[in-house]
Amino acid sequence: MVLLSHVKGIVIGMQQLAIKSKYSKAAYCLPDREQGFTLVELMAVVAVLAVLLTIGAPTFVDTIKNSRMRAETYAIRATLANARSEAMARRMPVVVCETSNSTSCATNTTSWNTAHLAFADADNDGVVDTGEDIFQLKEHNAPGLVVTFRDPGGSAASSVRFSSRGDSLNRNGNFTLCDDRGATEASAVILNNAGAVRFATDTNDDEIVEVGGSNVVCP
Repeated sequence: MVLLSHVKGIVIGMQQLAIKSKYSKAAYCLPDREQGFTLVELMAVVAVLAVLLTIGAPTFVDTIKNSRMRAETYAIRATLANARSEAMARRMPVVVCETSNSTSCATNTTSWNTAHLAFADADNDGVVDTGEDIFQLKEHNAPGLVVTFRDPGGSAASSVRFSSRGDSLNRNGNFTLCDDRGATEASAVILNNAGAVRFATDTNDDEIVEVGGSNVVCP
């Protein structure tokens, strides 16, 4: 409301200047002719636009970041759901892991920020071997996005495994996605022992989603 009042004041002030300018011209008996926008009117428009941009720019940036966060969160959920389906359809283990080169699994627990892949692990060794099918690859393109996967004990991990039955027994955990806005804008994807996937929610209305009964924490 204060900003709107400020804008209104600018417009009124500029209108008064325009009126004074008009009568000043009349006093000098300037010839009448069709006019476009006067300098004063243009100044008023620029002032109003500047105020509106000041109000709207932060909201626009947040909208973009929210859209990117939502897209990356849905992508992780989709990868996990697809990997589970593939494990049951192929009747063999499927691994989802972080990757830094798009062809093999990384083990540093920080490459989730770059990309992840899913492959059919025929020999159940957790490594992409020759002939094993990498059927999904997802690169994370959101600038500043930090993706972490932690087991129920809170330790960082570099992969998730689904058995041929579709469960992720003892390989479950949660993915947390953060950007530069911190925990209040973070999201999380939870994978349970049965292989089911769901989004984390905010159950105590503090604007931070929860995992395992506690608020998510961003780096």
